[in-house]
Amino acid sequence: MRKPLLIIIVGALLIPACRPVDKQAESAMPPVPSQTSASYAQPDDLPRVTETFEPPAPESRVETVTVTNEPQPEVGQMICEENFCTQAWPGWLERPIGVGNTRIIDRSYPYGSKGDGDLELHYGVEFLNQHGTPVLAAQAGEVVFAGTDDAVKLGAYYAFYGNVIVLEHPGLLGDERTAFTLYAHLSEIDVVMGEQVAVGDVIGKVGATGGAFGPHLHFEVRVDANENANTVNPVLWFAPLDDENYPQTVLLAGLILDQNGNPIPELPFTLEKLSASGEVEMYFYPMTYYLADLNTHPLLNENFAVPDIPAGEYRLALIAEKYYEYFFKLEPGTVGFITVQLD
Repeated sequence: MRKPLLIIIVGALLIPACRPVDKQAESAMPPVPSQTSASYAQPDDLPRVTETFEPPAPESRVETVTVTNEPQPEVGQMICEENFCTQAWPGWLERPIGVGNTRIIDRSYPYGSKGDGDLELHYGVEFLNQHGTPVLAAQAGEVVFAGTDDAVKLGAYYAFYGNVIVLEHPGLLGDERTAFTLYAHLSEIDVVMGEQVAVGDVIGKVGATGGAFGPHLHFEVRVDANENANTVNPVLWFAPLDDENYPQTVLLAGLILDQNGNPIPELPFTLEKLSASGEVEMYFYPMTYYLADLNTHPLLNENFAVPDIPAGEYRLALIAEKYYEYFFKLEPGTVGFITVQLD
């Protein structure tokens, strides 16, 4: 049986792909299980808010922690009540897209999914931006690849990523492990192999080379080796956003287990943001990873992650033979982690 907060990386050789992109993007409460409610509206009956949100301007701002080339290994104390935990999450990486452009992560084709069901399994995330948008180094490191992948197989097949850059970041987690960040489908490469870059340096420009259909940045994180089999979910490597477009956001991750304690693949559920009076303000419709044994974050053992959502009170609901419901609060700048064990 897998439990949250184990330090684990499960290697698996997987085939990634990028989807066509033809548009621009857009104190914890204990969980309370309950039985099915006949008045509960199903997702098809509800308005969907899955890509953007416009929360009111906060009275105060959360200070953003800037990651340096000497990241702190501690991410804060985990506070748990029953099967929900929360902690500050400064992240190990900065966003590879700068302020003023689209920094939110596309939710329609997340890591570990097949998008609408017709796409290849995804091993990165997408930042949907216009052609020529500057791409930034997510952390200080060395350029270990800069060029086309015509003769080097970095993805599913040769020439899959087009113009691509890979940076190496030794000791990024504060230990002896090495992480790599990959930036694909670029229209322009502005670094050379062997070059040392600082966090925030412009290393290239957004494009649509390789297997892309429409401009966007495909971004990956790989742990221990620059291999496709070593990819992990990039959203868990960023701090929650806190800027004028997305103030005081949070990150939710979790693990949904079957009756035998095994992670359940491709399970849809509903995530609702609640107002102070308990009314539903926003709806999100995530899904657990397509594969049960997909690689996980080194400090978590998740099988889903939902990035860039506003802080506040939430309800998570799912139906698996019966109705399950959990309530919790996500504070600004934190990651919440929930474990759901089905009966």
